[in-house]
Amino acid sequence: MNVPANLVNEPDASIDVGVILGAVLRRLPRILLATLIVCAATYAALLFVPRVYESSAGLLIEPRTNPFTRATNDVLSATIIVDEATVASQIELIRSRDTIVAVIDEAGLRDVPEFAAGGGLLSFIGLGGSPSEQGLIAAVAGSLDVAQERNSRLVSITFRSEDPELAARVANAFARVHVNRRAGQQIADTVEATGWLEQEIDRLSRSVSEAERRVAEFRVQNDLFTGANNTSIIDQELSNYTAQITAAAERSSAAETRAQTIRSLLESGQPVNGVSEVQASPVVQQLSNELARLQGERAQRSATLLSNHPTIRALDAQIGELNTQIAAEGRRVAQALERQAQMEADLVQSLEGELARAKISAGSASRDNVTLAELERGATAQRDLLNAYLLRFTEATARSDANSALPDVRIVSQAAPTVTPVFPRTGLILIILAFVSIALQVGAIIFRELLSGRALIEWPQADTVAEDAFETPPLDETQLPDAEDDDGQQPEVPEPIRITAPAPSRSDVELESLAATILAGNMRRITIASLEGWEDSIGLAERLSAKLIDSGLSVAEIDAASRQQGIELGLTDLCAEEADFGDVVHRGVEERFAFVPWGQGGALQRNTERAATLVDALDDIYEAVIVVTGGVGMTSALPLFSGAGGACALIAPEGAVTDGARKEIEALGFSPVLLVTGGVRRSEVA
Repeated sequence: MNVPANLVNEPDASIDVGVILGAVLRRLPRILLATLIVCAATYAALLFVPRVYESSAGLLIEPRTNPFTRATNDVLSATIIVDEATVASQIELIRSRDTIVAVIDEAGLRDVPEFAAGGGLLSFIGLGGSPSEQGLIAAVAGSLDVAQERNSRLVSITFRSEDPELAARVANAFARVHVNRRAGQQIADTVEATGWLEQEIDRLSRSVSEAERRVAEFRVQNDLFTGANNTSIIDQELSNYTAQITAAAERSSAAETRAQTIRSLLESGQPVNGVSEVQASPVVQQLSNELARLQGERAQRSATLLSNHPTIRALDAQIGELNTQIAAEGRRVAQALERQAQMEADLVQSLEGELARAKISAGSASRDNVTLAELERGATAQRDLLNAYLLRFTEATARSDANSALPDVRIVSQAAPTVTPVFPRTGLILIILAFVSIALQVGAIIFRELLSGRALIEWPQADTVAEDAFETPPLDETQLPDAEDDDGQQPEVPEPIRITAPAPSRSDVELESLAATILAGNMRRITIASLEGWEDSIGLAERLSAKLIDSGLSVAEIDAASRQQGIELGLTDLCAEEADFGDVVHRGVEERFAFVPWGQGGALQRNTERAATLVDALDDIYEAVIVVTGGVGMTSALPLFSGAGGACALIAPEGAVTDGARKEIEALGFSPVLLVTGGVRRSEVA
């Protein structure tokens, strides 16, 4: 750096703290007196300031349900989640104009001078006039504070007033009004539904009456009457005809069978006394009794008389006559059975004709029943809907009262009057005012001492030569004048001429050595770290890249230290697997230079091997890969590239202790670790 000639011999100056402290101590009584006067005046003024008291009421916001107040057909729904938006909505409802107006009316705030529209001093002394509605609402809203307690569903309603009793009463009024309003809002839907149900019930009643009337008229017009068991008369007739035909056919068949049985017995000469129909005949019964008597008498006579005896023969003749009469009676019974069978057969034919007629009527009725069923379905559906609406209307009417709903908010703490005002805080105000007064006075004293120059001490500048400057060779002793002039005075020695052009710095030499090592092919991968910050490592990387590109090498540089987010995809996006390898490598203006920026992310993903893979891929394409990892420590990106290996250049100030950092870097697998002096310059890379 070149120093102007007119500034070389200017003296340095410093501040004499003793002078400043002495000045402050000398004026300390005045400072304390002024501070005391200001505090006393402020205290006297605060005595006339009205005291403001504050009271708070607490509300808990949570869904509430009870099986005794819920409708019978109301299935318990899923749990309602009370989130931040729900609590914020409740807070806005408390602050709303309608709630404030309701509280004003309930608490009687229209007659309180504190909330007059004029406000301020005029309202305080009673000259503010009558308040307007808008001004009254604004005054109440200004004294209201509604806030959510941290990480909870509790809402605090805080109200400030000059009267502590009024502050507590208004805070409780806000809580009650909001709870009642929420209850009213929840039953408002029920009230609206009740009105709608009433209209629908009136309409459905007329519709059901009309539908049932059409069903009755259609039933009368088409003779579709219903008998027992809700069965139509035509169906009952069909069933009766079928049953009668079956019974008549059975009776005809049974009579015909019995008649044939009797005739077959008669033809074979067998007695017919065993047939039930013959036995049932009174004639046969008398003949059978007489026959039994005669047979018994013959058996008795046969014991003493021969078979040709006239008595025996007379008995045999009587017995034969009785058998003949029984047979004749059997023929008569058989004929009666045959006539009965014929009559039953005729009845079957008659019934079948009636059945055919009934079937024709039933076919016509079936087609009419389709229309009737359709009409009945419509009437039944409307009747069921009417019954359902009537049930809902009854329950909705019972739940239209304000006490029938459980609002989703409840009062958990009542506001109580307080004895300590929140404004003015006299003690705190006086402490702050005293501190400000003392600070301003002390600052003014220090500024005055510095401005007058009494607190400045001048030091002459040492006449030394910079280490990085070159001097002209010293003069030979033969060229110097004698030690003393003739008059005995010390001769003046001319001041040596200084050359201010800087010599090559140590960092430049180290940079040249590092570039020469890479150009010689001994290193292809180099990681640059720093003890103090990432700016020095970025600057060294840029200078090294420019040096290598000027020497004809292709270079790829990776920024893993700057943390400067940009619009281009970079290393953070690659490590987060949000970009591919080809998306993060950007070409510079110089064709032999490629750059991987930090990217769009805010931090690097540590548990990935994509960074080391990127270094391997760039090493196959470019002749030198430079990775900038910034400062060494917990936040360093060095562990991310430990798998890539290579050399590491550690930038450290002169005289800094680097043993711990070297061991840490070597433990990550970097070798060799080269030390570079800090203070490098930034340069532009094409």
